[in-house]
Amino acid sequence: MDESLLKKIPLFADVPDDDLRKVATFATTEEFTEGETVVKEGAYSNHFYAIQEGTVKVERGGEHLADLGPGDVFGEQGLLEGQERSASVVATAPLRVIKIEHWELSRMRKAMPQVVEELQRRVEERQG
Repeated sequence: MDESLLKKIPLFADVPDDDLRKVATFATTEEFTEGETVVKEGAYSNHFYAIQEGTVKVERGGEHLADLGPGDVFGEQGLLEGQERSASVVATAPLRVIKIEHWELSRMRKAMPQVVEELQRRVEERQG
């Protein structure tokens, strides 16, 4: 994957290109159709996603929690805390996401601790 795609995601905007190149080698893109479930509540977490194009809705127990769009990330809570998915995420339009695998987290902690700290901060905000 070209690191310039990651650069468009606010979370990675200030990360040096050399560091992004390392992450980009393990990042992939996936596409989902409208109505398709990307993440299922209660499933296990092995990666997190950044939205390139499209929108999703976030639901827990059938209750609508949020709508997310380009530049937003999701799936980081279960990844950071090693727990089951706390909510379902369903595409509300044709969706293209960047998927970063769980094993990249340890590399990211070393190469770009500020990104992992930001992910942790977002998790704490959502829980608070």
